[in-house]
Amino acid sequence: MARTTASKEVPDGPHGDHHSLRGIFFIMLGSFSFSTMFLLVKVMSQMNTFTLVFYRSVVQIAICLVDLYKKGVNPLGPDSGSVRFYLVLRAGFGAAAVIAWFYGIQNLPLPDAVTLQFTTPPFAAVFAVCLVGEHWKALDMIGAIVCLMGVALIAHPTWLFGNTDAVADAALITDATDSSTMMKAVAVLVTEAGASMAGVAYVCVRKIGDRADAVVMVFYYGIISLPMTAIGSKMLLGTWNVLGDYEQFSLLDYFLLLLVGFAGYGGQWFTNMGLQQETAATATLATSTQIVWTFIFEILFLHEEIDIWSISGTALILGFMMVVGVIKLIESDKSAIIVDTDEEKGLLLEPSREDEGYGAAVTLQSQGSNSL
Repeated sequence: MARTTASKEVPDGPHGDHHSLRGIFFIMLGSFSFSTMFLLVKVMSQMNTFTLVFYRSVVQIAICLVDLYKKGVNPLGPDSGSVRFYLVLRAGFGAAAVIAWFYGIQNLPLPDAVTLQFTTPPFAAVFAVCLVGEHWKALDMIGAIVCLMGVALIAHPTWLFGNTDAVADAALITDATDSSTMMKAVAVLVTEAGASMAGVAYVCVRKIGDRADAVVMVFYYGIISLPMTAIGSKMLLGTWNVLGDYEQFSLLDYFLLLLVGFAGYGGQWFTNMGLQQETAATATLATSTQIVWTFIFEILFLHEEIDIWSISGTALILGFMMVVGVIKLIESDKSAIIVDTDEEKGLLLEPSREDEGYGAAVTLQSQGSNSL
């Protein structure tokens, strides 16, 4: 009959009993870096989305090449056809997701756009069921419903909620108001489309596993983004020009574009550093501070109007993310229990494989910005 005894001291780290404050600090720095990138994208709304994504990709390609050279890693990744296929597939869906998210950031209040990005896990869970054969669990279904409710609150379409503006008289609703409502609905749909494409990208990351360096994934994203921005610009804007009016750019414009790339890469680097020292469950909670940072930036710099519906939707999605994070945190702590057998031989339980479905998707959400 097995019995549980007091566990031996387990070193700090991703699977230790004690959580590293340094790891949490790094992850929160990563969230701050990503939030800063989102703020810069918002500030530079005069540039079209494809131009911003193009310059971000150029900066990140340069940083990746330097990083990979220092590591002695082949930028193309391992010499495996299946791995490179998923690297390209992940990069394509990741690039499409970033383009959609940048559009949402430019056309929605910043906290709304960032919150909508956190609806990726239910999409990833669904795609994991369809493409990887994972099991659909109760938490998956609850997560999908909660996120759908949160999105509905943020968008609060008039056909569902009625007119929630201060001017309730239909006769006073102007064409400008209708146009604004339509533009917001389009921006919400585009951002959610980005979340769904990110879900596919995260499933590809799971298929790749640890067979490719994380920097290689970011490099592929940058390379694939370049033609995708050009094609998207031609299809939607009627021009191949993704360089923008670079001759009219000021030094400040170039500096901000450079910061967009560095902030994005800094977010990836800090988050990776944190994940090396902390559990993915804690990372999920720490990554959620992105929403907090965006609200702070909104108050200090942007001063956009945020209504009670948006705040309620944000609280719903963020609250559920935190609940899932706490659940995973408790489960990861339990995995460190040492069990003695009848022969009094201690056995340290190996950390279990990441939960399938929503739990794994939330884990990837905490790491997701690393590869997009």
